[in-house]
Amino acid sequence: MNFKKRISIEQVEEGVELAPKFDDNGVIPCITVHTKTKEVLMFAYMNEEAMQLTISSGLAHYWSRSRESIWKKGETSGMFQKVERMLIDDDQDSLVIEVSLAEPLLGGNEASCHVGYRSCFYREVLVGEKNIDKPLKFIENEKSFDPDKIYKNMPNPTKL
Repeated sequence: MNFKKRISIEQVEEGVELAPKFDDNGVIPCITVHTKTKEVLMFAYMNEEAMQLTISSGLAHYWSRSRESIWKKGETSGMFQKVERMLIDDDQDSLVIEVSLAEPLLGGNEASCHVGYRSCFYREVLVGEKNIDKPLKFIENEKSFDPDKIYKNMPNPTKL
């Protein structure tokens, strides 16, 4: 699949041709949402290849900036994300994908976060003047799976 060359504002904003705009690093931001609950599960990036693989396979693929490689969500954990719908914004420079989730290989509930929570957004930042020095608030009280069991023979999937 080849994406269309961006020719005009009308083509990009009002047309039917897929002409995504990747940033200077060759990526496009992607918000991943649970198809049924509309819960935000994660935020990641796709490069051109990851976006093409996602479209052609129906499974979410991302570009790992820390590992500098394509990452098929679920390849290690079994927590595959089946893409039910992909949306692109008005100027075609960001994506939202709605996904259904598979359960982890070693049991547990459906999840997306490698830390073990259902969503990567498991903490709330309290806003307002009175909350400036308050700690983050956990909005998920329990992990959906034990990451040590899933990733026991792998290096930490993220870098600090």
